[in-house]
Amino acid sequence: MTPLRLAVVGAGVSGLSAARELVRASREEGVPARVTVFEVEDRVGGRVLSAEVRGQRVDLGAESMLVRDPSTIDTVRSLGLEGELVRPGTTSASIWSGRRLVPIPKGTSLGVPLHPLQPEVVRLLGPRGSLRAFLEPWLLGPTVTPDDPLGPFLVGRLGEVAVRRLVDPLLGGVYAGPAELLSVGAVAPHLLAALGRDRSLLRGLRRQPPPPPGGVVGFISLRSGLQTLAEKLADSLEPSSLRLATPVKGVWPGQSGQMRVEADAGAEEFDGLVLALPAPSAAQLLQALAPELSRQLRRQVYSNVATVTLAYPETAVDRRPTGSGFLVPRFPGRVVTACTFMDQKWPHLRRPGILLLRASAGGHGDDWPLEVDDATLVTSVHTHLRRHLGLRQVPLEARVQRWAPALPQYRAGHLAWRDSVDAQVAALPHPVVLAGAAYRGVGMEACLRDGVRAAQALWQRLGPAVPMESRGQAADGHR
Repeated sequence: MTPLRLAVVGAGVSGLSAARELVRASREEGVPARVTVFEVEDRVGGRVLSAEVRGQRVDLGAESMLVRDPSTIDTVRSLGLEGELVRPGTTSASIWSGRRLVPIPKGTSLGVPLHPLQPEVVRLLGPRGSLRAFLEPWLLGPTVTPDDPLGPFLVGRLGEVAVRRLVDPLLGGVYAGPAELLSVGAVAPHLLAALGRDRSLLRGLRRQPPPPPGGVVGFISLRSGLQTLAEKLADSLEPSSLRLATPVKGVWPGQSGQMRVEADAGAEEFDGLVLALPAPSAAQLLQALAPELSRQLRRQVYSNVATVTLAYPETAVDRRPTGSGFLVPRFPGRVVTACTFMDQKWPHLRRPGILLLRASAGGHGDDWPLEVDDATLVTSVHTHLRRHLGLRQVPLEARVQRWAPALPQYRAGHLAWRDSVDAQVAALPHPVVLAGAAYRGVGMEACLRDGVRAAQALWQRLGPAVPMESRGQAADGHR
């Protein structure tokens, strides 16, 4: 039988995961398929990138993966990376109070302090801010629906100080966006679950059941950097299926229900297509095929960020900083939004005489790191880190990496937007599916999972195009 011709546009984690799942489905069901992956860059990985700084291979994009589903570890092992797995040496972090670094209080849930009168909370929020949060079970505050903005809801429940000094910095570290704009259900569904257990948010969070046995694994990374995961996903495909440095210009209806994908090397027709791209990029490719869906995708906005990885002589500080790093709340003139103590968080990176730091800058509506040159950005970051950490010497080496677009903003209304996008994709007369961080989660685990989901959805949609008797014959031969 004639093999199915399937295309994946985008060789980030979602796209590579989708391509791998399509190959697996083809082999297991005995239905021949040729999978082609188009990527505009000359490498795989998308927003996952590793590089050497002072002789150490470090991550310039995502530097850890929060694993909630043990099957993710199974995927890592299936790629032959079990020996590469590393876990953080510490996960304790701090928040810059304006004068000093204060440890993030234990017993917080996405910044919500479960016990607002504990000393660490009082140090961050002050007596009045802590008391206001403590009174939540009596004052209660506003109710919320899943797609409401998170910020106003939590301000009404806990007070403005708790949101500004605790919740917003932690959310900013994940989404590079302010709590006031983000959808409750999209970024904090556990808060909705807590309100299902109790009218009080704090009491509901305290009653949260523990994860099931074998549940949350925690943070992980790879010794050689997370880009290795993307490279191993790519290695699981046929080498001829990867077309790097090959921009796709557009997608049009082809013959007999197929789609014509036009790239720099020419146009080809495919039976099915996965677009694993940022939403605006997917919108551009779908303009001719699905103009209304294209307009909907353009509504998704992204933050732009930069990371600056710096290697200092260990003598630049009186003593090594403790913990995994710190977050910085929003205030006028903020430069550094977060800093990771890389060789504290990841002990395999530690080398005698070297202090390795990684700072983040920028975020939603804050694009200055993309507008200045590298020297200016490094100098600005160093100046502010000197204030936070008391650095006495300049860095030995610095590596700047800008990400634009970086992270999709799951704004209030995101769930309804996603449902609308899903409905329009399902109604298309052509077998196209979307995947990536724009829809169901921004973390690497979410992207791996969404790639598999997209591939399975495409395979299921193509099912009628493959005669069942041919499937059975091919499967018998495969066995």
